[in-house]
Amino acid sequence: MTPDGAERAVTASPSACNVCEPPALEALVQTEPALAALWQALPRRQFGAGALLQRAGETSTRCWHVRSGVVRLFYLNEQGTERNRSFHGAGKWVAGSLPPLALPSPYAIEALGPVDAVELDYSTLQDWMGVFPQIGPPLQEALGYVFQSHARREAELLSHPPEARYQAFLASHAELANQLPQHHVASYLGISPVSLSRIRARLGMVDAGRGG
Repeated sequence: MTPDGAERAVTASPSACNVCEPPALEALVQTEPALAALWQALPRRQFGAGALLQRAGETSTRCWHVRSGVVRLFYLNEQGTERNRSFHGAGKWVAGSLPPLALPSPYAIEALGPVDAVELDYSTLQDWMGVFPQIGPPLQEALGYVFQSHARREAELLSHPPEARYQAFLASHAELANQLPQHHVASYLGISPVSLSRIRARLGMVDAGRGG
């Protein structure tokens, strides 16, 4: 199954995820003392701005639970042009394929600033699913929610004009919008930074002190 096929196969609700926030996930983990100990032993990774968690084309063998900071998922074409796919902040899961499917990632994952994340290898997840079968579905729900959000975002890009896409972005990324440079937002929307500036002007938004 390809990553895009995995997205279509996901049945998680696009509007809710029971374990996508750290407190809910940690509460779930704490129900099994042995699992809680394993969770606490998972490596914590710190990434500096610009660091790649996942390279495009390389097999995805691990996922990350972002504790702080923001990451972006982006495509890179043969001409070296980047196209942002999505942004994710604290409490979100990111991966290059739907765990535990170790598949080539169609996109890269980059830290947009300092990022602190818990790293979970797919092999570790598979071991846990054997010993603690109840942990598999919630973890897959969290990642499935992310992949479902990706699919919904792609549908929005195809069906709405740029200004409506930007307003939808602001509504769905309220907690991240002010942390993202406008050129990354423009790439996500599939428009130029100049077009985004014009949209913001029409909406009465002022670009001040924002590194384009």
